[in-house]
Amino acid sequence: MELTLQDQMQQFFLSCGMGFILGFCYELFRIPRLILNSGRRAVFIQDVLFFVTAAVLTFLFSLAVMDGKLRFYLFLGEFLGFTSYYFTLGKLISRFTKSVINAIIYIWKRMWEIILYPFRVLYKFIKRIIKKPIDKLQEIFKNITIKILSFFKKSLKGRRKVLYNQLEASEDIAGTAPRIHKKGKRRK
Repeated sequence: MELTLQDQMQQFFLSCGMGFILGFCYELFRIPRLILNSGRRAVFIQDVLFFVTAAVLTFLFSLAVMDGKLRFYLFLGEFLGFTSYYFTLGKLISRFTKSVINAIIYIWKRMWEIILYPFRVLYKFIKRIIKKPIDKLQEIFKNITIKILSFFKKSLKGRRKVLYNQLEASEDIAGTAPRIHKKGKRRK
């Protein structure tokens, strides 16, 4: 069966409408990004899911309208419909959803501030009451730690206090060993 020009134009305009619908579907995929502040991986996964969804919808559309035949004007119409949605109505809906989501997040944060306010006051009150005993315990623990560490350091000698540096070395029989004075300097 031959397609007339009128049938082709009708299918082209229907594919433009399908592209417009795909643009709206993309907007639905963008809403979670605005809410959750998604990272690169999450955006990639969402984009892959959108493209799989778009491919399935395009296939079903071509089955219903074009008897399963894929024509160039199907993809051109979807592209034109998608871009017309994205740059017109999509921009308005995107701004609207951003402002609604920001308002919801603002209300959500204020609500939790109100709910948690008594607990913050109680925390500050308890912190003031317990601050002095906790500081005292920290001081005691610090002193004990210093004493333990100083006990372990006593077994080691200081760097310049090695025994043979303080005493005068005697010359060996051949007279080749240098003489060391009390200050640790060599004498020739």
